[in-house]
Amino acid sequence: AQGLKRVLTTYDKIINSDDGQVLYLLWRKNPNNKNASVIIGLLKIGYKNLYLTDESMQTFQVSPLCVLDFYVHDTLQRQGYGHALFDYMLKQENSSAENVAIDKPSQSLLQFMNKHYHLNEPIWQVTNFVVYPPFFDNNKLCNSSTSTNKTCAKSAKAEIENANKQQQQQQQQQQQQQSYGTSNIRYRGQVDNLIRDNAMIGRRTVVDPETAQGRKICRDFEHQSIW
Repeated sequence: AQGLKRVLTTYDKIINSDDGQVLYLLWRKNPNNKNASVIIGLLKIGYKNLYLTDESMQTFQVSPLCVLDFYVHDTLQRQGYGHALFDYMLKQENSSAENVAIDKPSQSLLQFMNKHYHLNEPIWQVTNFVVYPPFFDNNKLCNSSTSTNKTCAKSAKAEIENANKQQQQQQQQQQQQQSYGTSNIRYRGQVDNLIRDNAMIGRRTVVDPETAQGRKICRDFEHQSIW
């Protein structure tokens, strides 16, 4: 629909993303093959940290729910599938259409938002995201006089995700510390055993190199004993 020159959604991009990307798929069983399914449409979302401006050019720093990719197969469009998929996503993300930021929407998607959600005054951003006037109603204006970048109206979902990441990092650190402790104990035990084993080894007899046995050792092994 947009004449894109590259693929927007791949498995690797979703797995390696750092903005909490989620892919919603609408599918049905293939009537011609019971072991296969047919993909009807897809909707990819994420939570990005954005600087957005309203109609009066006031700046807001937010981390909203972002629509990053939205597609319904050409042969299945205008049958209500896209609306059903979008509504399901909003319900799962506990959000509403006016609180969504859309990345580079096509004209078809803008018409879709107008038809189903009565949003007809898109505000284009310099980053090619689009939001609508109601988006700014519940967001606080960023204080541009401060030197630090303070996040304004950060979504609750993004905060939960950050908290979960911190908890996972703490758990990983604890596991690593426990692993290091176990390794140290194991290593110390091995050293103790080695010391005890060495203590049980009798003192090796030094052979005079001028004797017949000493000359044989030097000839066979071509080195002097260091014991």
